[in-house]
Amino acid sequence: MGQVFNPAYIFLNVFGLTLIAKLQAEQYIKKSGINYTIIRPGGLRNDPPTGNVVMEPEDTLYEGSISRDQVAEVAVESLVHPESCFKVVEIVSRTDAPKRSYKDLFGSIKLT
Repeated sequence: MGQVFNPAYIFLNVFGLTLIAKLQAEQYIKKSGINYTIIRPGGLRNDPPTGNVVMEPEDTLYEGSISRDQVAEVAVESLVHPESCFKVVEIVSRTDAPKRSYKDLFGSIKLT
């Protein structure tokens, strides 16, 4: 809910309250007690990956985009890295970002 005044957040919620429903689903998952990793990508691109993945805690990335291929890669990597457990991460890619291992990326995010 930290992005409630973000113009993109407002626009996406004008019709159908899409992001509100997603946040409610996230809260349900968090309270369920099951192991989870919630991945919030920036704007999705169909282009091949460019740049390296940037991963930040929830409600901290307000702009940026990422290829669908990189989102899929992050999802798969979350399955094999215990550092991803019980976390909400936001991801984008940036050409100026350093290459980091997924263990390091997930490990840098504090538990939610």
